[in-house]
Amino acid sequence: MPKIRFSDLPHGLWQHLLDRVQEREITLGDLKRLQEWVKSEPFAPDGDWHKDFGSFKLCGSGEYPKTTLTKGMAAFGKRVE
Repeated sequence: MPKIRFSDLPHGLWQHLLDRVQEREITLGDLKRLQEWVKSEPFAPDGDWHKDFGSFKLCGSGEYPKTTLTKGMAAFGKRVE
C-alpha cells in the first residue's frame, strides 16, 4: 500500500493546500498534530480519505492530500487514523 505523499507535490496542489490552511484559520496545535502524523508516514487507502485534526480536516485521494475543510464541513471518503 502506498504512503500518503507530502513531499514533491505538484506546485498547484501545494499552493491550494497552503491557501486553504490560511483561509481556514487552522490552530498551531493542530498543525503540530499534522506534522507528527506526516512524520509517521501514513499509508494511503484506495480512493478518497480524510483525517480529522480538530480545527480542520485534511482530505485526499490515494497518495495525495487534496484540500482542508473546517471542522464543521462534511468530509468525504474513508476516515484514516
